[in-house]
Amino acid sequence: MRIINLIGVGPGSPDMVTMEAIKAIKQSDVLMGAARALKTAQDAVPELDIEICEAVKTDDMVSYIKAHPEKKVVSAVFTGDTSVYSGAIPLKKALERNMRPDGGDDSEDEEKSDSLEIRNYAGVSSIQYFLSKRSISMADVKLVSLHGRHKDMIPLIRENKFVCALLGSEGTVSNISEELIQFGLSSVKIIVGERLSYKDEKFSVGKTREMRGKMFDRLAIALFENDDAITPIRSYGIGDEHFERTGGVPITKRDVRALSLCRLAIRDNSIIYDIGSGSGSMAVEAGLASPEGKVIAVEINQDAIDTIERNRYQFKVDNIRIVRGKAPECFSEMDMQKPGERKNVANDGPLPIPDCVFIGGSKGNLQKIVDWAVNINPDVVIVINTVTLESVAEVLEIEKRLTDYNFEMVEIQATGLERRGSYHMHHAENPITITRISRR
Repeated sequence: MRIINLIGVGPGSPDMVTMEAIKAIKQSDVLMGAARALKTAQDAVPELDIEICEAVKTDDMVSYIKAHPEKKVVSAVFTGDTSVYSGAIPLKKALERNMRPDGGDDSEDEEKSDSLEIRNYAGVSSIQYFLSKRSISMADVKLVSLHGRHKDMIPLIRENKFVCALLGSEGTVSNISEELIQFGLSSVKIIVGERLSYKDEKFSVGKTREMRGKMFDRLAIALFENDDAITPIRSYGIGDEHFERTGGVPITKRDVRALSLCRLAIRDNSIIYDIGSGSGSMAVEAGLASPEGKVIAVEINQDAIDTIERNRYQFKVDNIRIVRGKAPECFSEMDMQKPGERKNVANDGPLPIPDCVFIGGSKGNLQKIVDWAVNINPDVVIVINTVTLESVAEVLEIEKRLTDYNFEMVEIQATGLERRGSYHMHHAENPITITRISRR
């Protein structure tokens, strides 16, 4: 039987390596991992005399294991703990997916070969170590990793008192500080821990303006403390009067907006496209509803784009990316991500695959936009607002073609009450047809 050990070696100091991990390392035929983890393991077991294989990528580790069946006990070491943003997780999945007991052959003669056992050895994660030093409970903290990925931090910091981030580059804290200032969150306190568990470990504390421009170790940890964090109420229908408006730029009115957002079925991490974004009221509320997701606001009018930008900052929603152009033609000029790449949804580069698409304005391209959406993601949810009978007829024509999809249509007319002197008068909005398209 072959044994693959997945070992967490702690934040860095060899003194933090557990006795169980040391025992497993001593019984190994080969030790593999990134340079920093290997050094920690070797310092913890100085008498170790086995083959050392430096490997960072999951594919390289799997390739080595498959190419060396004579190595009966392989120990892959990872900094921190194997369950907290660890490379041990994708390695375990890759081994289970790609390695059969006979090393990958699909023949039925598997029982003749060695079986494969994967063992996990927990370590002290750098996050645990950092938070214990600050006497903060992990239960009170929102955790996020910025290693090799983009994350919109404003929604997380806006809604959580504590956000703890594994940094990805030397300038990450400075960049986030700049964004916090721009979005009116300059009072946030930032604590950065570097070289954790080593003799020269260092903690830096300051507000956003003090941290702007400072460089830190790319493997550092930062804690963002927001005493003014607002616990969100997940409901829709912000009053129209709260949005910045520009003459001639349309806005999806409050009651229609609330029903349309409900039909989109937005999750915390949804990717939402707002086609014909106008004033950005749909984009803003969608962004608030998906703090770990992304909103792509598509608009061709520059006055509208400027209005969306103002509303982004007013509502502290930085997870909105504006694309200028006419859909869907503008998408053909841009690269699209693959579905598995959605973890890194940045403000530039390839566009993410949509989970939901709202069409508030199509510029005569309604059928083309719907076809684009269902082709790029067959499981997409589309919500369309139409005002004219001609647009409704176009939706019905689309329904005839898309036989694999459900079309739910409802026409609503919101009527409010307005005070006129000593009287209250009814004020009716134009009737709107809301269509929801989803896969059967």
